[in-house]
Amino acid sequence: CIRDRLSYMQHSLSAYVTELQATTASKERIESELSIAREIQMGMIPKIFPPYPDRNDVDLHAILHPAKEVGGDLYDFYINDNRLYFVIGDVSGKGIPASLFMAITRSLFRTLSQQAVSPARIVTEMNNSISDNNESNMFVTLIVGILDLQTGILKLSNAGHNPPFIIYPDGEVSLLEFKTYLFAGVMEDVVYSDEEITLKEGSKLFLYTDGVTEAEDIDKQLYGEEKLLEVLSQNTSSDVRSTVDAVVSSVAGHVKEAEASDDLTILLIHYKP
Repeated sequence: CIRDRLSYMQHSLSAYVTELQATTASKERIESELSIAREIQMGMIPKIFPPYPDRNDVDLHAILHPAKEVGGDLYDFYINDNRLYFVIGDVSGKGIPASLFMAITRSLFRTLSQQAVSPARIVTEMNNSISDNNESNMFVTLIVGILDLQTGILKLSNAGHNPPFIIYPDGEVSLLEFKTYLFAGVMEDVVYSDEEITLKEGSKLFLYTDGVTEAEDIDKQLYGEEKLLEVLSQNTSSDVRSTVDAVVSSVAGHVKEAEASDDLTILLIHYKP
């Protein structure tokens, strides 16, 4: 009887070990695939900073920290004909579906912004493309902007995204509260329009996703716009990298041991002609 029980236990243990090995192998394969997906996703966005060391009229810094291996936040920028084109966005949802949507959105921005002079036109075409056959019913909040590096004229179109902060040369910091339109991907033929201001020499534009202001601590308390404004106000004379690092450090200090609940992305542009 004891021998039978020992035999049964040995058989059960052997079956458990076999199952555990199969589960572990499957988990390792999934983790490997996610790691590759993360490399592909992060390879789509600019990540060499400073990006334009030969230019003395603009400086940028950006970070993207997915809450999981891959995420749905995005940023992108490039210079064409002395204009800085840029985008920041936040896809609904998380994980692999959001990362695929993010990749599509970023590719559309690159394609549709070529030679464009109106952010609203870019957002309109992006929205129509994303909305067409959008069976997943996902959407993306966006800010698309074009900064003329010769005149300082900044045009923005906001599709449901957090309004950016502007850091003025005299140290004042305030929200740039332009009109906000419907996020992209919900329906075709939404009418978007441009908002325009002229940046003063030395101004900085701080763009971010809600992973910053909605970062939660262990008690579910949000980081908030007020805390972000405070940190930006304490770093008005810092360079773009130091300012971004200060915000990331402040958010981490707020979250502490709580698990990241959302992707966190920041794009900071310093106009210094």
